[in-house]
Amino acid sequence: MRKLVCFLLFSFALNAQQETLRMAYPFLPLAINPADAGAMKIFSAKGIFRKKPLFQTIGGASSSQQLMSIDMPLLKGNWGLGFLGYNTDQSYATASGLISSNLGLAVVGSRHEHWGRGNQLSYGVNVGVNQYPILGKSGSSELLGSIGIGATYRKEALMVGISKPTNRFDGLGDAPLYVQASYFFPVGDLHTLKVGTVFRKDQQTKVDFNAVFWYQEKLGIGLWYQQTGSEFGDSALLGSFELPLGLNFRVGYSYDFLGKNISTLGTTTSSEASGFHQIYLRYDLDFGLGKLGQFRP
Repeated sequence: MRKLVCFLLFSFALNAQQETLRMAYPFLPLAINPADAGAMKIFSAKGIFRKKPLFQTIGGASSSQQLMSIDMPLLKGNWGLGFLGYNTDQSYATASGLISSNLGLAVVGSRHEHWGRGNQLSYGVNVGVNQYPILGKSGSSELLGSIGIGATYRKEALMVGISKPTNRFDGLGDAPLYVQASYFFPVGDLHTLKVGTVFRKDQQTKVDFNAVFWYQEKLGIGLWYQQTGSEFGDSALLGSFELPLGLNFRVGYSYDFLGKNISTLGTTTSSEASGFHQIYLRYDLDFGLGKLGQFRP
C-alpha cells in the first residue's frame, strides 16, 4: 500500500511540476502565453522564489522552486524575444523520503501587429525542453520537448488572450487551453483597479479571478483565486503586494491561504495548513521605444 501511495504521489508530481510555471502566471504572464514576449515594448526580467513550508518540519513534505522569465522587443517593437526557466525540488512525506526534482527551459518568439488608435494583435510560439526524473531509477532522468502557441489583443486598458502553452512532443499529458482577459480603470483621480479572469480547459473547465488595487501607482495589493494554480488540484487563494522602486525595479510577495502540507510520523499521516510563500523581483529597461515611464499595473 505504501508503495502504491508513493507511486501515485510521484506520478502526480511529474504532471504538477510541468504546471509549475503556469501556477506563477500572476507574476510571470509569459508562462501561459508566448504572445506576451516584448508586448510591453520594454526589456523585462522577472524572477520568483517559491517555498513551502517556510521552515521544514520533521516528517513533512516540502517544495522549493525558482522561476524566471526574460522578454524584450525587437525591430522597433514589431517582434519579441523571450526566455523561460524553472527549477523545482520536491520532497514527499513518505517513509522512504522520496525526493524528485526537475527543470525546464524555453525560448519564446512573438510578432506584434499594430493598427488604428492603440490596437495591437500579438501571436507567439515557445519551444522548450524539460528534464524529468525517471520513476524507480535513482539519479536518472529524461529530456522531453514541448511547443506552445498563443495570441493576445490589446487596446489601451483591455487585454484578451488565448493560448496552449505546453504541447509535449511525445503526445502524453494534458495540453490545456487558456483564455484570459483583463481590464484596468481609474478609481478616483489617483488610484487604479485591475481585474481579470483566466479560463482553463483540459479534462475539466476551471476558472480563476483576480483583482489588484494600485494606490497612487506606489503600492499594489492583490487577491487571486486560482482553480488552475495549486498543487494536487486544490484551489489557491493568493494575497499579494507589489512595490515599485523607481522606474526600473519592482518587488513583491504573495502567500497561498488555502495551501496544505502533508506530514508523516511513524504510521500517522496528517495534513496541515501551509501555503507557498512567493518572493518576486522584477527589473525593467527602456529598449529605445520610450515606454519605460508608462505605468503597467
